[in-house]
Amino acid sequence: MKNFQPLPNPEDLVFVDLLSDAGFKLVYANPENKSLLINLLNIVLPEFVRVSDIVEYRDREQTPESIFSKKTILDLVCKDNEGNIFSIEVQRKIDGEFGKRCVYYAAGQYHSQLQRGQGYEELHPVFEIAFLEEQVPHEDEEYWDTDNIISRYHIAEMSTGERLGSTFFIIFAELGRFTKRAEECVTVKDRLFYWFKHASELKDAPKWSEEPDLSALMTATQIAAFPPEKKETYIKDIMNERDIKYQQNICYKRGLEQGLEQGREEGARETAIKTAKSLLQNGISVDIVARCTGLSLEEVKSLAV
Repeated sequence: MKNFQPLPNPEDLVFVDLLSDAGFKLVYANPENKSLLINLLNIVLPEFVRVSDIVEYRDREQTPESIFSKKTILDLVCKDNEGNIFSIEVQRKIDGEFGKRCVYYAAGQYHSQLQRGQGYEELHPVFEIAFLEEQVPHEDEEYWDTDNIISRYHIAEMSTGERLGSTFFIIFAELGRFTKRAEECVTVKDRLFYWFKHASELKDAPKWSEEPDLSALMTATQIAAFPPEKKETYIKDIMNERDIKYQQNICYKRGLEQGLEQGREEGARETAIKTAKSLLQNGISVDIVARCTGLSLEEVKSLAV
């Protein structure tokens, strides 16, 4: 059984939660904060890629939200003036298939660049970037610590490490490994990671927040500085995000994990049907069952008859 910690009232927050979908998009998907996004990208990207301008922003739609497909909209996709594509998301929890999912999305972005009649020379590199509250398991755990939280993957020859061109790259910023206190953060990178991880917990910004490299980010994440409409939208989005997680928690508490484990070999759809029947028998509403299992509302209603 999972333990679910109570979350603070959004009305009590002083700074935006950058590890939430709503908070991240509010700050970094806003063209007015383009310089913040450029700084963020240049901190996590490999040194041979430098972003000087962002020329396009767009959302990336995915499959419906369910226990089998964790997200409906990934946080941000943007393109720089060199044609590089950056697909950025935040995740609090990751599972064993998270790496495969990132490769799948990156390959999809790479593939989708070409229209009919275009040649392969039109392809630009794709960077799939995830900011994670947890840690990604590594074969050599001794290397990864609070000073080394960015892991970067690409297609390379196994013996020599030679890259197979600049195709697509997977980058993780593992904030679960970042343990520095505010007073220990002396570089811009450390301070940015600290803010990503702790902003939503704080009532006052650290002393270094007024320095030029950080002051714009502090302003962009200070909820009290938002116009009323923007603050209302943020709180609404946060509550909606929590509502989805709460519905998933209900499913878990009703034995969903056990049902999924027992039905793993039977296929996802068969498992979803069995789980839906069990939840319905426990009095869970058809709306929540549909959302948690990925079945359509009509399908769930037919099982409830």
